[in-house]
Amino acid sequence: MSDESMHGLKCCFKLLANLALLALVTQSCVSHSPEATAIAISDRAQLREAELRGGDFILRVYYRFDSPGTPLRIYLEGDGRAWLTKTRASRNPSPKNPVGLYLAAQEHTGNVMYIARPCQYVSFEKNPKCEYPYWTGKRFAPEVIDSVSAVIDVGKKKAGADKLEIIGFSGGGAVALLVSASRSDVSGIRTVAGNLDHRVWTQHHKVDLLGGSLNAADVAEKVANIPQVHYVGSQDENIGRYVAESFRSKAGRDNCIKIQTVPGATHSKGWEQAWPDLISVAIPDCR
Repeated sequence: MSDESMHGLKCCFKLLANLALLALVTQSCVSHSPEATAIAISDRAQLREAELRGGDFILRVYYRFDSPGTPLRIYLEGDGRAWLTKTRASRNPSPKNPVGLYLAAQEHTGNVMYIARPCQYVSFEKNPKCEYPYWTGKRFAPEVIDSVSAVIDVGKKKAGADKLEIIGFSGGGAVALLVSASRSDVSGIRTVAGNLDHRVWTQHHKVDLLGGSLNAADVAEKVANIPQVHYVGSQDENIGRYVAESFRSKAGRDNCIKIQTVPGATHSKGWEQAWPDLISVAIPDCR
């Protein structure tokens, strides 16, 4: 074989190798996208998918309604990928690690519905109001709370449920409390690494206040009679126990409000493993 032919053959092999590498990289990126991750989790748990309009937003939900007349457990996702850096907001807040969905996926029976936060997973073409303030300073804005509550109404009706237990991860914990403050059908609240007082949280981290957001601590008295437990990771450097303690101090009573530290859990790790034990324990009895 001539040198020229050998050179051409080597170039061909190099091109094929590069194309194969590009295919692997592309496949990896697609398979690990937030959307693909959420679909894989929901499929394994046999949860159905829907996009439901609530007020200003269309929200992604995953659900299973197989126990008419029994309470509905609602899982609310965290803030997702809100920031790329301390000063640069993300272009899309869909979570790479959807802790709330991982927890919901462990519900193998009964009525369960996971609700992603506004602008997560749903095309921005369907949600023209989705702009970065809704996953930064306005993440707990009144219109966000109204949207989630409206979608809960739809799920409650479809499930044939009378009562709700609401579970929120991180910022979803704040949403759980703010939603509950305007409802009369919530029989229990659980939060996981919940941001229950964002003023105390932002002061602690010396970052800008969430000026466009409602604060869960401001409704502490309104929800003080609802049985609730707030789980805090012992290794959580983002939202420590002081946030939950601040919320409880503003409630005016604490016999309905339990704070439980979970050994070894960080802000986003350790919860999936601990959840079967945590969810099996009854919430406080306020009587």
